[in-house]
Amino acid sequence: MNGQRDLLKYLRSYSICLMIIAVVGGCNQTEPPDPMTEGQRIYTIYCLGCHSLDPAGPTALGPPLAGIGTRAANNSEGLSATEWLRRAIIDPDAVVTPGYTAGLMPRTYGTDFRPPQLEALIAYLASLK
Repeated sequence: MNGQRDLLKYLRSYSICLMIIAVVGGCNQTEPPDPMTEGQRIYTIYCLGCHSLDPAGPTALGPPLAGIGTRAANNSEGLSATEWLRRAIIDPDAVVTPGYTAGLMPRTYGTDFRPPQLEALIAYLASLK
């Protein structure tokens, strides 16, 4: 009889420990990042080396992105700003800015970024008026 009671105490204690671990583990989950902050972070890591936010340059390999949100919204192809920016990121040679060379921007960003990262980058670029 004592063996059964000891086993029940052990199982009860073990169950309580598992519940505590589950609750504490859930508390450590971080909130998803703000899309604009995440978009700016992605821009800084992946884009800034080639695309300045200064309208006058420097223009390392790609055109400055100052005002890109306005230019995207006013494109002559009838695309929304987000559609235009998405295409510019995942198919960068679809429209090449005059004076710049096709084939320099990586064509893998459509698969390199997770969808929320791509959407955050697009949102950040669209905000650049």
